[in-house]
Amino acid sequence: MADSEAITDAIINLIDNAIKYSSENKQIEIETKADKEGVFVAIRDFGLGIEEKYQKMVFDKFYRITEGNLAHKAKGSGIGLSIVSHIMEAHKGSVKLISKLGEGSTFILSFPVNK
Repeated sequence: MADSEAITDAIINLIDNAIKYSSENKQIEIETKADKEGVFVAIRDFGLGIEEKYQKMVFDKFYRITEGNLAHKAKGSGIGLSIVSHIMEAHKGSVKLISKLGEGSTFILSFPVNK
């Protein structure tokens, strides 16, 4: 059981970020998986990546990385990832970030299975 509209918003937000923070050659991979642990959606880009020191903060409301003039290169308000996090918490799930600077980012949405 899930709010399909909210989940759609979360996924669209992650895809939009993947496009926004990629170079001119935009490559995005979306993977889904279900097992006894839960249901997972992974969205991977091959863009700028996020330095480890910023990775926890990107889920904070209104937080934007400004290093290297990034805030001016990619427009946004800094609430998208906090909304994704909130949606996942409301579904008793989680969002995980795996990223390496210069190599891209993967966001994994994990949903529990109702038993």
